[in-house]
Amino acid sequence: MALFFSRISKLSGRRNNARFFSSLPPSPCLVLTTKKLRGSPEEGLIVHHKLFEPATEKKVYGNEKKYPKELHGAPLLGASKGWVAFFKEKDISVHLTDLYKPCVSSPRVISLPSLKLDYKPATHATEVCLSSSDPVQDDYYVAAKFNDYHVSVCRPRWDSDWTHNETGYSLLPASELMYSKRDKAFHFTSFKGLYMGSLYLSKKDEIKYKEIRLRNLPKIPEAGWEMLDKCSMTNHLVDSPSGELFFIKWYTQCIHKEDEDGDLEFLHSKTKRFMVFRQDGMSKDFGYTEDIGDLCIFLGKSEAFCVTASLYPGLKPNSIYYLGPRFGSYDLASGTNSSFTFDRFGKPSLVVPYWIHSTSSLSSS
Repeated sequence: MALFFSRISKLSGRRNNARFFSSLPPSPCLVLTTKKLRGSPEEGLIVHHKLFEPATEKKVYGNEKKYPKELHGAPLLGASKGWVAFFKEKDISVHLTDLYKPCVSSPRVISLPSLKLDYKPATHATEVCLSSSDPVQDDYYVAAKFNDYHVSVCRPRWDSDWTHNETGYSLLPASELMYSKRDKAFHFTSFKGLYMGSLYLSKKDEIKYKEIRLRNLPKIPEAGWEMLDKCSMTNHLVDSPSGELFFIKWYTQCIHKEDEDGDLEFLHSKTKRFMVFRQDGMSKDFGYTEDIGDLCIFLGKSEAFCVTASLYPGLKPNSIYYLGPRFGSYDLASGTNSSFTFDRFGKPSLVVPYWIHSTSSLSSS
């Protein structure tokens, strides 16, 4: 246990006098920019973040805070439950921080066990997933995909090393990792979405695979299926607040335009369609649905998550909020795809390319 507490550093920062606009938890948000407010050798670097809140489609500011010196120049690896992972090249170590949660004034940094050189993170492929939203208070597990051929796991309060589980190429964990509280396991889909891999907390040195069986495929004209066959597709798993498991297919289409000489003028991708399948509690098959009720799903380049829309005024129920390519929301019942207003001219650069899910209030902008 002492191993864990030696890894936490609490970094103090001044709380600003910002007005809180709601006692309700804010909706998930995007970090657009980090602005330096002031800095000195004694106080350190004080910053605040400009955020985009999809519930209101407005830009807001989080609390001012001290920027952890450990993060300077460190590449980000992924995000889970509001915590962002970053990598230190010097000692091949991974750390977690809650810096980007809007309500946090005193960011914390948690150091995870160091990695061996063979498992040095490939930042383009790394994914990180936590079993708890409060790794400071809870005994928790971290699962990570540091490269294309392993899923690694550790229990930071107790472990001084990672356990690395090899995956075969045909079962390559291409989807983001997710944690199921109901199953007490980390799940992911295989390369083509044919299998679900599971790493149970009770046996963290063995990955179990199960075929993903889909029922009640949507009725789409043949031309529609031909169009989807030309799209790129990624597979995702997410569980609801009540523990339901959903399997999602995300189709994106590559758009290009040529000039008069036939040279490529521009190239971008856009979301064409989502398909959502709900797992049956008895058979464990996944059945197609266009109705997930008062839920909305957040997909991006980190652990997917699902929230109850009515708890976050402004969020659209029965929708998917997506991040990359482009930014927007997709209504499952109508198939309507709506881009955010700030994304009309293409994807803006983001300080943190992940959805950040917080549980406290933002300040007004």
